[in-house]
Amino acid sequence: MTLDRQVLRDIAAKTGPQKMILAFGYAGWGAGQLDNEMAHDVWFMAPEDPALVFDADRAKVWDLAMARRTRDL
Repeated sequence: MTLDRQVLRDIAAKTGPQKMILAFGYAGWGAGQLDNEMAHDVWFMAPEDPALVFDADRAKVWDLAMARRTRDL
C-alpha cells in the first residue's frame, strides 16, 4: 500500500515496482470498532506472504489464505 503519489507516477511510467495490485475500495470502522473486533478474535491472522498476494492463482487465493490461518473462529 502506498500514499506516495510518486509511486503511482512510477507505475504509470513503467518504472515502479515489478509486482503490484491496483485496487479501489473502502472499508471503515467506527471509533474503537476494529480494536473491539480484534479483542474478540473475529479476525483471522496469518504471517505475511508476498507470494500469496502477488503470485498465487487468483482463483485459489482465498483457499490458500484460509489454509494459513492459525485457528478457527
